[in-house]
Amino acid sequence: MENPLIDRKKGYLIILIAIITGSLYQALPHVISSTVALETLGAYFNVLIMFIVLFLLLKSEFLDWFKHFSFKWLIIGIPFLLIVGTLASSIWSLIAGGTTENSINSVLSWEYVIKNVPFMLLGEELLSIGVLYAAWKKLGWQFWQASRLVLNYLFKKSNSIWVTWIVHITFDVISFLPILLK
Repeated sequence: MENPLIDRKKGYLIILIAIITGSLYQALPHVISSTVALETLGAYFNVLIMFIVLFLLLKSEFLDWFKHFSFKWLIIGIPFLLIVGTLASSIWSLIAGGTTENSINSVLSWEYVIKNVPFMLLGEELLSIGVLYAAWKKLGWQFWQASRLVLNYLFKKSNSIWVTWIVHITFDVISFLPILLK
C-alpha cells in the first residue's frame, strides 16, 4: 500500500542527498591532493553513494530501472542528444565568445575513458534520474519541472537506466574524440 506522506519524504530525501552528494563530489579536489586517489574516488563516488541511497529508499522501484532496455529509444536518443548537444554548445559559444577549456582535457586518454568514464556517467545518471524520479513519482511534479532534457526524456520513455547511460557514454566519447585523436 502506498503512503503519500512517506513517498513525499522519500522524494525530498533523495533530492537532498543528491545535492549533498554532488556538492561533496565537487569538494573532493580540495580535500584529496593525490591525483591517483582523486581519479579513483572521483570515478566511483557518485555511483556508489547514489546506488546505495536509491536502493535503500526505493528498493524494487530502483532495481526495476535496470531490468528494462529499449533499442528504439537508444536509436532515437543517440542522434537526438548529439543534435541537441551540438546546438547547445554552438549557442553557448556564440554567447560566451568561444569555447571554454574543460579540466578533464589534461588527463583524457583512451585508458581514462575506458577505466573511469562509464562509472562517472552511471553516477551522473543515478544523481540526475534519482532527482527526476523523486520529483516525478514521489512529489508529483510535472515532467517539465524536473527535466534534464534529452536523457530524462529517454528515461521516461524507456524506463531504463541502460538506455540513458549508453546514450550518455556515446555522446561523451564522440565529444572526446578531437582530444583523444590528437
